[in-house]
Amino acid sequence: MDPITFGAVFVGTTGGTLLVLSLMGKKISINEQMLKLTLEGIKYGTILYLINHVFKLFL
Repeated sequence: MDPITFGAVFVGTTGGTLLVLSLMGKKISINEQMLKLTLEGIKYGTILYLINHVFKLFL
């Protein structure tokens, strides 16, 4: 998967997830700290994927 497609899918998935969680937040309690930690982990994983892809381009 090329980085642009990966980025578009990632942004759409994350936005959809946050939308669903915000709608569910009115009915159930959400641990905001775990949500932030999960999103940060996903963000760092995406950055590492992109760096790995760019690294392969220059080999």
